Amino acid sequence: MAPSLEELSNAQPITQKMVDFINESKSPYHAVGSIKKRLLDSGYEQLFEREANWEQKIKPCGKYFFTRNHSTIVAFAVGGKFAAGTSGLKIIGAHTDSPHLVIKPISSQKSSGYLQVGVQTYGGGLWYTWFDRDLTVAGRVILSDGQGKFKQHLVEVKRPILRIPSLAIHLQREVSTDGFKPNTELHLLPIIGTELGELSDDPNTKGFIANHHSVLLKAIAEELKCNVADIRDFDMSIADVQPGVIGGVNNEF
Repeated sequence: MAPSLEELSNAQPITQKMVDFINESKSPYHAVGSIKKRLLDSGYEQLFEREANWEQKIKPCGKYFFTRNHSTIVAFAVGGKFAAGTSGLKIIGAHTDSPHLVIKPISSQKSSGYLQVGVQTYGGGLWYTWFDRDLTVAGRVILSDGQGKFKQHLVEVKRPILRIPSLAIHLQREVSTDGFKPNTELHLLPIIGTELGELSDDPNTKGFIANHHSVLLKAIAEELKCNVADIRDFDMSIADVQPGVIGGVNNEF
């Protein structure tokens, strides 16, 4: 039986929280960060795997969590009558990731005067849905402080800098009869700009910076308010700029 309008209205606050969480989680790292904030706001205490005194910290009726590699998070609550070695437990598992496109370790590509970003598919996705969308990048960046130390930062470029265009119908007549069947290696190459944007680049650049287009690194550096030279590594996902919304004439979708 379909829900009533009253039931839909009552569910709106919960639904909106879910939509907000999805919009905040444009990469697995962002998803873990969003979950961590919600757990702390709900009274959970963070534990650290490098600490050796967990037994002293974990108490009955306590709520705790820990993270690993900033891409996995484990939360648990201890019952008031829990007895180590005899009491049971229940486990619920979920993903912090989903099928998406990931920037390759060496992503710099060019074709016909356009700058392209090499990506690879992650998971089993409906890849045709990524065409003709305003796309951006989000994920984890490792920065150097110039004194031999490195620190992780989350970053999301909050503007459309990428697009995977589809061909006009007169250039692919067979799509009407055979369907749209993109080659993930050849056709899923987001365009980030034209070669004009890199005419002044130093051709002798080496190392990590030479593996990616300078315009991409500059966009990331602008968000982090750092120098491109400070970026030592990253793990970046392609993400849709358009946020998720609640739709339908009665907000039922």
